[in-house]
Amino acid sequence: MNQLVLSIGSNSNDKTAQVEHCISWLKSTLSQPVCSSVYTTQALNGKDPDYLNAVLKAECDGEYECMRATFKQYEASCGRTPQSKLEGNIPIDIDIVLWNGEVIRENDFSRLFFQKGWKQITE
Repeated sequence: MNQLVLSIGSNSNDKTAQVEHCISWLKSTLSQPVCSSVYTTQALNGKDPDYLNAVLKAECDGEYECMRATFKQYEASCGRTPQSKLEGNIPIDIDIVLWNGEVIRENDFSRLFFQKGWKQITE
């Protein structure tokens, strides 16, 4: 069993529904899920719409690349495309920030959009 910690975010017009649906899907897909509250943070570039974020910790049977591909497929099924990213419209974003206790996305780990939820599920 592998342990992962995910950063979840959306800044689309339907971001509440997107994040809620994503959390529900992750809870039904992964084992032992623990999720932070859903909260708002400003876009890093200071010009795109605010994001709704959450952090979810769970276990999975899949290996890293398989899980990453699964999350990318889910993002695409929610309307995320290279074009939407260029336009600053992110229907859903799922990133594996920690894998088996190792920080693999150092920049994300240090950001408020992750730390706020991380503190909720680890303190």
